Amino acid sequence: MCYCKLALLNSHSLVCNSTFPIFYCQCLCFIASNGNPRLPDSLHYIDPSGRPNAYQRVILEIGDILQYYDPAKRIPSWGYGARPIDGPVSHCFNLNGSTYQPEVEGIQGIMSAYISALRNVSLAGPTLFGPLLSTATAIASQSLTSNQQKYFILLIVTDGVVTDFQETIDAIIKASDFPLSIIVVGVGGADFKEMEFLDPNKGGRLESSTGRVASRDVIQFAPMKDVHGTGISIVQSLLAEVPGQFMTYMRTREIQAIS
Repeated sequence: MCYCKLALLNSHSLVCNSTFPIFYCQCLCFIASNGNPRLPDSLHYIDPSGRPNAYQRVILEIGDILQYYDPAKRIPSWGYGARPIDGPVSHCFNLNGSTYQPEVEGIQGIMSAYISALRNVSLAGPTLFGPLLSTATAIASQSLTSNQQKYFILLIVTDGVVTDFQETIDAIIKASDFPLSIIVVGVGGADFKEMEFLDPNKGGRLESSTGRVASRDVIQFAPMKDVHGTGISIVQSLLAEVPGQFMTYMRTREIQAIS
């Protein structure tokens, strides 16, 4: 783990030395295909022995690194695809249960909010990325409108393929204009081949419903099992493109990085 942190620090030196602090956001999947959280075969099962489940592993392996670059460490955290108690299915709800405030304190705050959410929502579906991408883009847009020098990294964890393909593509293309990178991690044994359309390096050019294309690359997708199978750190694999995405944003905005 120490090696991964050092490797990431070196590969992100341009980001760290810039005038832009990095802010981390996270969204977890609560659709029913994860399985009953009370049963050991569920991706959401909380093991009494303390062994992390698939979602906790992503939080620990990737989130712990991303929070290193977040000066405030107050992390907007959402869930999607669940039905809160006595409410309709939500495709972007605050993980901590708050009506207005999505932020939690650091990785432990995410862990606590995640476990609490499992007790207070019913898993449902389907898998929709459009609403949560729009929420994250709105935050990045607001910082830009306020002339705040911030860059955001949104981590999405999913156990299935999105069903709102065009809405997701439209949201990605809109996000490409704002200070935001999107990392999508697939967990579990699902066939994620259809999700390769999200990654321009694997799929074709993304085009919106109005015929617009992305102004830059902002998204990367990988199934966690495939990354682990290569022997390469999931952190190195999934975050490798972020510095380039960041620097492309800086150039399009004609912002000079500090060396």
